[in-house]
Amino acid sequence: MTPIPAISSRTCTACATRNRRRPRPKCSARNGARRTRMRRSFLLWLRLLVQRPRVAGAQALAAAQVPRPAGPLIWVIVDPAPDVAASAGLLLRRLVHARPGTGLLVSLDTPVADLPPGVIRIARPEDCPAAAALMLSHWRPGLIVLMGNSLPAALIALAKEQGIPVMAVDMRRSEATRPKSLAARRIEVALLSRLDRIILRDAESQTALHELGVSPSLTEVGGALSEPPEPLHCSEAERASIAAITRTRPVWLAAAVPDAELRMVLDAHTHAARHAHRMLLILAPETGMPADGLAAELEAQGWVTGQRSIEGEPEDEMQIFLADDPGEYGLWFRIAPVTYMGGTLSGAGTAPRSPLDPAALGSAILHGPETGAFAAEYARLETARAARQVTDARSLGEAVSDLMAPDRAAMLAHNAWVVTSGGAGAAEAVAHAILSVFDTHAVQAAEAG
Repeated sequence: MTPIPAISSRTCTACATRNRRRPRPKCSARNGARRTRMRRSFLLWLRLLVQRPRVAGAQALAAAQVPRPAGPLIWVIVDPAPDVAASAGLLLRRLVHARPGTGLLVSLDTPVADLPPGVIRIARPEDCPAAAALMLSHWRPGLIVLMGNSLPAALIALAKEQGIPVMAVDMRRSEATRPKSLAARRIEVALLSRLDRIILRDAESQTALHELGVSPSLTEVGGALSEPPEPLHCSEAERASIAAITRTRPVWLAAAVPDAELRMVLDAHTHAARHAHRMLLILAPETGMPADGLAAELEAQGWVTGQRSIEGEPEDEMQIFLADDPGEYGLWFRIAPVTYMGGTLSGAGTAPRSPLDPAALGSAILHGPETGAFAAEYARLETARAARQVTDARSLGEAVSDLMAPDRAAMLAHNAWVVTSGGAGAAEAVAHAILSVFDTHAVQAAEAG
């Protein structure tokens, strides 16, 4: 028998080679990102598996009964937030105007009065895999547009699997909307990373997404989508007459002032008048406050007061002029270079005015923290440095005094005008971005066969 050669190891070289473990690759940013994506995808899969029903709901079933028009189709899903829903009609009109031959389907919970003809409206379907599958099978969209902050997980995931592009527009994010748990953040990033394009309302939102971990290549700032408000009307002859009377006096307006804020406004006027000789306050009380009684009260306190309904125009010696006709705000917003929005210091106002009204007419805006129903509008103005927030009578008086400098009031008013007039331009740009993604995908699909 031939002897077996001795070897130095208990395992033959072939076995040693076969059983040797491959060295673990060194950690790198690419490997870490790959593992992170896998974990995120697993969390998203788990969420869809355990959290959603397996059958389509009533809304999806009803939507699937609506006949689909022939030809290409874009599906716009509108977030139920009031400010987003209000701008849906504007965006849809821009899309119809730019591409009249493309079908438009909109999922919207609240009716839109100015919905363009030919746009098909359905309710927002349930966010579950079965509903998503039914909707995609029936409607066969060439593009899904998510308008606002909603991220329907099942629809996004299934559309990605089927090669249907999904983009988000008019999205707004901040530190306050950041998911609290690590798992929730990973799921949100997984969903956002599946989108083809994200158009955000402002730079703060873009920063929030980048800090969350979304690739900067996916995001851009498009601005707020809004129809420019119709400027309030007034008599040009009366405007010219009152402007001539007040042209040498510093003037400010306190609009829709409730009784709870009257003392604060008067204290602010006293403070500001120390720094500006012959300052005039145009005081527009909240609707329902008796102007005659208010005028008597102001006279008793030592103020030289006039009323629009009696004197007609502010006279030279008057310190306060009561604008007691609520239908003339278009006149006073044009006359006063600075406007305080009544009710925003106390939150007590029952009929507050929209800040976009003075913004559209060139009056610099001051407001308190209680912005109420117009919180979204004030946020837009603050972001654009088009309004100034005050906290009490003293800070209001200081702000009024500061803005009596024409250049400072003009800068604030210009920024406000840009906000009110720029929404239509933003909608136009977003509509073109939507059609760009739609066309690019259509070309790619045609080339793929």
